[in-house]
Amino acid sequence: MRHSKIVWNARTLDQFLTDPKKMVPGTTMTYDGVRDRTERADLIAYLKQAGQSAECRR
Repeated sequence: MRHSKIVWNARTLDQFLTDPKKMVPGTTMTYDGVRDRTERADLIAYLKQAGQSAECRR
């Protein structure tokens, strides 16, 4: 993933969470993704909010 040069934003994160192996071919992750659109949207919203916390800004 380090060499994928993906610019992470809500759209690319949604694509990755939908199908990680398609987004980053050759990855050895055993994660199959989140198929439910609402679950992905909730997860992305949570990560966005959590990323704005003081702990993440250190």
